[in-house]
Amino acid sequence: MKRHSRFSKKASLDMSISTIVVVILAMTLLGLGLGFIRNMFSNITDTTEQVNEDTKQKITDDMATSDKKVSFPRTDIVINKGDDLTLTVGIRNKRDSPLCYRIIFEGVEDNTGDVFDAQEWFKYKPGPEHDCEVITPAESVVKSVKLQVPKGTAGGVYLLQFKVIDAEVAPGDSPDYEIKDLFITVRG
Repeated sequence: MKRHSRFSKKASLDMSISTIVVVILAMTLLGLGLGFIRNMFSNITDTTEQVNEDTKQKITDDMATSDKKVSFPRTDIVINKGDDLTLTVGIRNKRDSPLCYRIIFEGVEDNTGDVFDAQEWFKYKPGPEHDCEVITPAESVVKSVKLQVPKGTAGGVYLLQFKVIDAEVAPGDSPDYEIKDLFITVRG
């Protein structure tokens, strides 16, 4: 009987050591896995920032080499309702005097053919002046605009206009500096 007790203690000790080894291996693998995932997300963030900078540079180059007042590279957008998307917009002052402008998003036609309010779909950081932002002659600015389709929006195709308005237009003149049509297809 004494002999059985000694084997039982040895077996118990062997089992405890095996358990500790398994726990240490599991913690090591978990740490390595978490480090790998953190590194992957860090790389994705860096890539996204680089793509945004590349897009801004392309827009700036496009406006410098063309006769465009506004560069809005994506005019046909597909998005799920409730989702958001960052768009990059370039505005160039083609005048000989400073341009004091505002950005307006105007709903032209929703999926049923009615006019709708599109201004709430878009968010961007305006400049220091609340009435307008100023671009000096022959200069351009690149802005990021967040498009977020409200969750209650019905699916379908929506026609909008992206307008750059001259805030200091003379009475009787058109305030429209440039207008671009946008088609947004809402899925869901």
